Amino acid sequence: MSDAPAPKTISLTEINGRIEELQAQRDGALARCAKIAGEKAEAIDLARLLKAEVDRLTSLLNDRDGPASAAAQNDPETPLAPADAAATAH
Repeated sequence: MSDAPAPKTISLTEINGRIEELQAQRDGALARCAKIAGEKAEAIDLARLLKAEVDRLTSLLNDRDGPASAAAQNDPETPLAPADAAATAH
């Protein structure tokens, strides 16, 4: 004779209740994952926009043939590029 305890009997109601609990947890986790994925996609889009803007501004700063003369480059009132260049750079 064995000293092992008899396995506990679980009713169908308990099993169904546990399944519903797990499904609710899964649904909550999926909703959080979708939210995080959306936030990540938005952050990636913003990073791309910022990189494009930095590249555009770097190009303007490196363009020595622009309207700013070498003497006027340190003047904050001197534009970096013609007014229409900013509109066409996008």
